[in-house]
Amino acid sequence: MKKILTVASVCAIALASCNKDNVGPNSDLNAGLPNKPQATIPTDASGIITKTTLSADTVWKIDGVAFVKPGATLTIQPGTYITSGVTKAYNDQITGLTQNIKGVLVVPKTAKLIANGTAAAPIVFTSPNASGLRNPGDFGGVVLLGNATTNQAATKRIEGIPQPVGVDVTYGGTNAADNSGSLKYVRIEFAGYNLTADNEINGLTLGGVGTGTTLENIQVSWGKDDGFEFFGGTVNAKYLVALSNDDDDFDFDHGYTGTIQYALSLKDPNSTNSLSGGNSDSNGLESDNEGTAPYAQTPKTRPVLKNFTFLGIKDVTVAGTKLKFGNRWRRASEYDIQNSIIAGYATGAAFQDGATGTFSANVVHAYTAAFSGATPTGNQTNVSTDAATYLKLAGGANIFYPTTATFNPVVLRPLSTSPAYGNGTTTYSGAFHPTTAPWTATWTQFAPKTY
Repeated sequence: MKKILTVASVCAIALASCNKDNVGPNSDLNAGLPNKPQATIPTDASGIITKTTLSADTVWKIDGVAFVKPGATLTIQPGTYITSGVTKAYNDQITGLTQNIKGVLVVPKTAKLIANGTAAAPIVFTSPNASGLRNPGDFGGVVLLGNATTNQAATKRIEGIPQPVGVDVTYGGTNAADNSGSLKYVRIEFAGYNLTADNEINGLTLGGVGTGTTLENIQVSWGKDDGFEFFGGTVNAKYLVALSNDDDDFDFDHGYTGTIQYALSLKDPNSTNSLSGGNSDSNGLESDNEGTAPYAQTPKTRPVLKNFTFLGIKDVTVAGTKLKFGNRWRRASEYDIQNSIIAGYATGAAFQDGATGTFSANVVHAYTAAFSGATPTGNQTNVSTDAATYLKLAGGANIFYPTTATFNPVVLRPLSTSPAYGNGTTTYSGAFHPTTAPWTATWTQFAPKTY
């Protein structure tokens, strides 16, 4: 069972780097909502949204849980802010307990969400509170459900969500190309709920989402549970950022088989971290085939990951307390991860419970051990007490976690001169190209949370 530990004022800094390009209309994660009229998204008695478009001239509030109408499309204009409104009580059909929920947007099977922002005008789901009062769990989260393949029963219900009359909150089916819509240039901030053990709402939850869906340039920050969680499905994605989330930044379950390229996982010593058995259970990545042995369901969970950067915490002691693994592959999950960087964790990557696959052309720094449970070949590894001696910027300087809103990661790469590990312009390790401007510029936010 995972619980939350709040760590007060830790004088440590997480691995990252700095760039002054991130200045624009949304340049402060802690600034609060824009000065615009506010309105509640209208719904019927079952929580089904009765509008088809959310305009950028209004800050829209979600009371409780709001569902896009099955068979309908909800369009959100670039630059729109969505936040949580009134808390509503729901009976949790998994536990029978009453849960209080606010600010959750659910896109059921057959419905679509078109949330296409721009780099200059991202769509932002965030806390309703003012600077200094914004906390994980202020907003509920975004949930997409589809008819793509999983290794579970076709009627598997997504966790954490009540099921009102007339709305199907199950996921999975036989249509690998299913289309749940499009999300581009979207930020989801201060989201998540831990309702009960293994019954949580993440920043962005994807259940049985298919390849017809577009996921590009999405950031999930300061989540109370996972940043991104994929329950089965085949959807592909690129340009994803997970910042300061309590649990796993990327979580894969129930037969997910898509491809993700260019992604950043950045941990923060001042965020909370989940616990299991009294110890940290916060990973850069966690992948399971299913929750119970013998983990034999098919298709096997097998994410294909390219050009990821997982950055833990620079302080070796704090990292050992607040984090678990850079990558945790377990429960017969399969894996294919390449051209990626893992740094700032006690253990870089763990392979458990029969997990198998390809782990190649990656750069792995660790404080204690590069790998646990296996020693894959074809990777560059370093075990040392200071990750800064192993990674550098393209310009040669070592810069770490930001203290201002004008932060944007540029090219972190190992000190190696091998083109395969970061110096080349065609094949390089990590999320950012060695010589071009970072794809995170202007639309992302990295300023530390204001307490």
